[in-house]
Amino acid sequence: MIQVHTCVSVHCGQCRDALGSPECERHYRTENAALDAAAADGWRIDRGGRWWCSACAPALICQVEGHQLSPWRRPLIRNEHPALSEYRYCRRCCVLESRPATPGEGDPR
Repeated sequence: MIQVHTCVSVHCGQCRDALGSPECERHYRTENAALDAAAADGWRIDRGGRWWCSACAPALICQVEGHQLSPWRRPLIRNEHPALSEYRYCRRCCVLESRPATPGEGDPR
């Protein structure tokens, strides 16, 4: 006997990965059950109604709310000399920014 079953799965609007894992995509009986599971797993929905997985969601939040940037840091390189550039990063989505260091400004960290 052949039976046809209808189910619902959720895919990330950014990376296209499915809720579950690539090897084991989760399927649900209803849309509400699928969306509840996605929300419980840390997925977020954007203004356009696309769902973003828990790995991509931090970038979505930063698009809406802005980055949570660390202070600028100027690392030390060989022989304890300050680098020629400094950097900072977003504590939420890990985006990295760099710029040329201003000579004589700030303590190397």
